[in-house]
Amino acid sequence: MSFIKWISTECGLEASSVTGDYANNFLDTINFCALQQFNNVQNEFNRILDLVLCNDQVVVHKCNSPLVPEDPHHKAICVSLSFVELEPLPSLKRQTFCYNRGDYDKICKDISDVDWFLILNNGTYEECITSFYNIIYDIRNKYVPLSNLTVGKYPPWYNRSLIKSLNEKFKYHKKYKKYGNLSDKFTFSFLRDKVKRLEKLCYDRYISVIEDSIESNPKSFWTFIKRKRKGTSFPSCMTYSNISSTSGEQISDLFSNYFQSTFRQCDQQSNCTHASNFLDQSNAVSDVSSVEISSSEIERLLKSLDLNKSAGPDDLPAIFLSRCSKALSIPLSLLFKRSLAEGVVPVIWKSAFISPIHKKGPKNLVENYRPISKLCLIAKVFERIVYNQVYSALKSTFNEQQHGFLRQRSTVSNLLLFSDFISDQMNNNNQVDAVYTDYSKAFDRIDHRMLLKKLLQSGIRGDLYRWFSSYISNRSQAVVLNGYTSHWTCIPSGVPQGSLLGPLLFIIYINDIGTCFRHSKYLLFADDMKVFRVVNSPIDSSLLQDDLNRVISYCILNKLDINVSKCFSVSFGRKRNLASVSYSIYTETITSCNKIRDLGVIMDTKLIFGHHIESVVNKAYRALGFLIRSCKHFKRMKSIKMLYCALVRSHLEYACQVWNPHYEIYKLKLESIQKKFIRYLCFKFKIPRISYEFHCNQFHLLPLYIRRDASDIAFLLKLCQNLIDCPELLNKINILVPQRQIRRKLILHVPVVHTNYRRNSFLLRASHLFNSLAIECSDIDLFNSDVKSIYYFLTDKFSSKFV
Repeated sequence: MSFIKWISTECGLEASSVTGDYANNFLDTINFCALQQFNNVQNEFNRILDLVLCNDQVVVHKCNSPLVPEDPHHKAICVSLSFVELEPLPSLKRQTFCYNRGDYDKICKDISDVDWFLILNNGTYEECITSFYNIIYDIRNKYVPLSNLTVGKYPPWYNRSLIKSLNEKFKYHKKYKKYGNLSDKFTFSFLRDKVKRLEKLCYDRYISVIEDSIESNPKSFWTFIKRKRKGTSFPSCMTYSNISSTSGEQISDLFSNYFQSTFRQCDQQSNCTHASNFLDQSNAVSDVSSVEISSSEIERLLKSLDLNKSAGPDDLPAIFLSRCSKALSIPLSLLFKRSLAEGVVPVIWKSAFISPIHKKGPKNLVENYRPISKLCLIAKVFERIVYNQVYSALKSTFNEQQHGFLRQRSTVSNLLLFSDFISDQMNNNNQVDAVYTDYSKAFDRIDHRMLLKKLLQSGIRGDLYRWFSSYISNRSQAVVLNGYTSHWTCIPSGVPQGSLLGPLLFIIYINDIGTCFRHSKYLLFADDMKVFRVVNSPIDSSLLQDDLNRVISYCILNKLDINVSKCFSVSFGRKRNLASVSYSIYTETITSCNKIRDLGVIMDTKLIFGHHIESVVNKAYRALGFLIRSCKHFKRMKSIKMLYCALVRSHLEYACQVWNPHYEIYKLKLESIQKKFIRYLCFKFKIPRISYEFHCNQFHLLPLYIRRDASDIAFLLKLCQNLIDCPELLNKINILVPQRQIRRKLILHVPVVHTNYRRNSFLLRASHLFNSLAIECSDIDLFNSDVKSIYYFLTDKFSSKFV
């Protein structure tokens, strides 16, 4: 049910013109309650005095026939909203295995007694896979009990005593309504009071168990929070392409048809995958044709599986595989070796269950969901072995500008390179133009024939090449929701979603995109690419456009579709009036904007990051409001602090090395979130309030500005210790070699700059912080100190103020 609130500002001031602390507190309260303002109807003085705040989508329009004479300051408005109570889709009643109650000693013994060498070396590979699973299923059915999977109609904290009293209460209430007997009324009143007491007692016990399970069973704790945060049920009636359905089977088929429509329909005649077709085009630096398989590695990977992972299409969950890891390692090693030798991947390991996840918008529309793929866990263990060895062999060939899905690289390393280039050019009074590109369903529309060609060019040879050819072809998927399963559909294109090898295959596919850029720089994070260069004249802009044209030709040749409507251009510079240049893709002009969200960070033309900090603060306030509402019955400070660090502080610290503010106003905005949280802790646990920093030390929460400085120094240490693979950033760090003896022993050279933009850039800011830290603590070493030691030292330094 939506919550709506109308506020009329009788003071006569327009809402957007209110300034000072009251306006900030008002806006913070709106964000705290997760509200939005929807009224854009102006009065006769072109002002908006009446606000319509709601936490759901509403439509506000002018009322053409008001019931009473209108006030010229307050126009009559109509608010249109829909209270849609969507019935949840009931779960299919089915039987499931209780793997927690299985006798794994007997299961492991029976698996070990099987002569796997005889069974798995005779017949075709698919016949061996079928024999393996039939034997495992027979042993499982023998020692793992079955139970009926039902969804209770009562909340999880209800026990049998409460449910029995509840049913008794309803029975006597019905009798009193029917016969009017006063004794039934008294019994009903007594039971009603008893149910209230029992319900409170059961809920308090449930909350206590949830809080106690943080360390022993964190899944139950986070499941409780997730249930509070957002419902995961599907509506009982869903629509796709003007087709509505109310049955579980038909709804799953609607999802299947929608997800199938995103793939590229390939020509069957072009699916020739023989290696001889590409041999003349191969000029690889690496050469990898085999993968080593060992039973000890398989056992280690099976033991390391997350026990909460559910089963894929083979119906073997992580708990079963982990408990039987030693017994299963021998037959799986035989199957893996034979799969690689014959270049065949079994059908069941190329099947996937798809779970729809709601993105945004009405939950009854299929188009508002995205797919999450769930593969067989045995197949993922196999992929992990192949991935580790292929990645090590091809690591040196990967594009240096690619920061996605590669070890020791991240969104932060990508953004730091970009922001450092911009700040350096702005310091020289240059303008930088950047074009952000977007592909349409890039992972789903990869052409398999082109992918095999790229694999051969990268150095994949022999049996391993044939294995990859089998791995990406003839894959299938089915949508599963609430126990209902759709029809199985073929996957004609793309890299496998939810797999370990899928992202690696995509990186290999676009690894040669660097040949397009002759005049500009570029950075990649998976399929997100930005192209940029200094633009001080029309010639510079034409050179940037020339590189974009080559990108278009590359995409056409490699069958990649650019979504021009989601491509944007931004000009960065210190000048008051930046030169406006239009760029185009496919003869369509790219939209120009003053700010853009780049890998989760809002980049503005002046690189001040004010818009990003405002967005982060608003998001953190909404998360803090949810936390306070959800923790009403929590009694332990540890639980609340854990939620704060996970749900609130994480927003305030993501990529803070990029946007760490220089101006005090932004620092105070960010710190206000933690101040509000500390006030809440003091109120909830009846602690007298003293000062913000005192309570930060008392609650073991460092102030955010100290944590941001620690993050800067920690990233710098990781960069120097090769824990972050970014040579371009590393080359910009200079060791100070003084020409004469100086009193202060500085380690890093910090160049003198004359602008706040450049002075507050990461490399200069982090180098200055490290020099200051090295003076205070002589034990800090740039190449040997642990990152944790930085936090320990800063924490001790902060705590020493209150000793």
